[in-house]
Order: sequence, then C-alpha cells, then structure tokens
Amino acid sequence: MLNIKNILIICLLNIGLVNTLLANQIGDTAPNFTAMTTKGEINFHAWSNKKWVVLFSHPSDFTPVCTTELAQVAKLQPEFKKRNVKVIALSVDSLEDHKEWIPDINRYKDKIKEKNTLDKIITNFTKNTDVDFPLISDEKFEVASLYGMFHPKAKPNLGSFGNIDKATIRSVFIIDPSKIIQTILIYPKNIGRNFDEIIRIVDALQLSEKYNVSTPANWQMGDPVIVSNDIPPENIQEKFDTDGVIFFEDYLKMVDQPGYFGGSKEGKSRTKGNFK
Repeated sequence: MLNIKNILIICLLNIGLVNTLLANQIGDTAPNFTAMTTKGEINFHAWSNKKWVVLFSHPSDFTPVCTTELAQVAKLQPEFKKRNVKVIALSVDSLEDHKEWIPDINRYKDKIKEKNTLDKIITNFTKNTDVDFPLISDEKFEVASLYGMFHPKAKPNLGSFGNIDKATIRSVFIIDPSKIIQTILIYPKNIGRNFDEIIRIVDALQLSEKYNVSTPANWQMGDPVIVSNDIPPENIQEKFDTDGVIFFEDYLKMVDQPGYFGGSKEGKSRTKGNFK
C-alpha cells in the first residue's frame, strides 16, 4: 500500500525533481554502498575505517584527461597517506577495463615531472607509487546516482571524453572520519582537476577541526589563520600562545598557524601586507 511519502516520490520522479531532492550536501552523512572494485568487493563505510576519504569520479577509462588525473593521484599517494586519507575512484566501466587501463596510468605517472612546491616536498618518491587505491566498477550507475555523479547533459558527452552513455562527471567528495561530507567539488568532463588543491582543502579541514580556526582566501600551509569570533579578543593570545595577533576588524582577527613552528614568513608578510 502506497503511503504519502511514496506517492510524493513517484510524483517527483514524473516531473524530474527527485535528483534535486535527494542530492547530497555538505554536512550530510556520506551514503553507504557495496561495490566491486579493483581491490575486491567493499562496503564503503567499513572500508573507510574511520579515516578521511576522497571519493572521486571520472567519465571513462582509456580517456586522456582521466588518465592524467589518476596518474596524479597515484603520484600523490604518499601525501594522502601522511594525512590519514584514503582515496577511491569511480567510473561506470567494467573491472576488466579498469585493470587493463591501470598500466597506462602508471606509465604516464612516471613521466610527470616535478613542477611545484608540493611535488618538491614529497619525500617518498623512492617508494612504489603505482596505483594502489581502489577503482570502483559502477556499470549500473548505482553509486553514481547515489552521489549525484551522473550528469547526462554535461558537455562534451561524445568523443574522447567517453560516449553519451558514460556521463559521470568529475565529482569529488571529501569525507571526514565520522563519515560526514565536508567538501563537494564538481568539474566538467573536459577540465582536469587540481589535486594539489584537494590536498590543500584536506589540510585546511584538518587544521580547522583541530584548532577551531578558519583559513583565509588563498591560504597555504604556514599562513596565518582566522580566529573564531566565539573567542573573546582578550583570550586570543593565551589560547594560541602567541603575541602575533592581527586585528583588522572585530569580526576578522588572525594568528600564526598553530603548530607550524612560528608560521611561514612568506605567509605572514603576505597577510600583514593586506592590512596596511
């Protein structure tokens, strides 16, 4: 027998609004699922094992942008591991395609040259950084639909970015150890993601959780951070054990990043320059 809720869902399906109603948002519990991966069958919540998780989708195997992205993630595996982060990828391709594609990803990964600060500080490149994270096979679009990764109108939807039936876009979900979604990023299929930025977001989330601070625009590790307005101004110095409190307005106050050996000279110079 249909109840009012079921009738409402049927009506929404008929007018195409159910995806909006069921969309995941920041602060929601990440939906659980069981799926086959290149590491075997997993239950997502059990697999996450109280760690941070970066769950990301790509449109299709054996496509150019996706190959570069998964190669970059493979290269950054030591950085994710240092942050207690597990990474897991998804597309609607078969396990056989995933496994056949991985050697191509590894070969491309080995050709990526260091070109930025993050790459230069990685100290674990002597270790094997071949793909060691699971790739979910979601041929029935079950997980993609659960997480809103299926965007059939996203362009381009033909050619080298995957055929029209493989319309998962480049979604990223950063999920904390309590299984709460903390960040959602969505990129079009023809634009590769910046995984250094994803690591920067993880750093900011973990820092904010530990010290009850916020990060300003363009924050980098070592830069000053914003003090919560819940902390009385007279208590800031004692709480953060610093004399270097920057006051801009009553609602905007900064201190050196806690736990960062006095903060970054470059970051402090940049921030203080904004307040002249």
